[in-house]
Amino acid sequence: MAEPDIRTSKAHGYEVHVDTGIGHLWVIHDGKITWDQLQDIKNATWGAEARAIEVYPAEKDVVNSLNCRHLWRLGPHDFAPDLLGNDPAQDSLAARCMSAWAEAREDGYAG
Repeated sequence: MAEPDIRTSKAHGYEVHVDTGIGHLWVIHDGKITWDQLQDIKNATWGAEARAIEVYPAEKDVVNSLNCRHLWRLGPHDFAPDLLGNDPAQDSLAARCMSAWAEAREDGYAG
């Protein structure tokens, strides 16, 4: 397994770390980082068109040893909720299949 390529920088006065191999960004902060600052860091790191998620794990899996926020970069075909309804990825095999099954159920053709 290759050594991780981790890059460290500063943004908005916060320490930013990026593992470029797995698309993981984490920011060590003082508890006051805003959503806008985190969005700006994501944009500066991966570009304004990149999508990323922040994961909230099951309580039993929480490790809270310091103030740190984690973002995971999504690929162009990874699922993410489209809150504005303008994601062209809605035209995917999975979306078309779910739509077809929903129509079939409405028309009484499926279970």
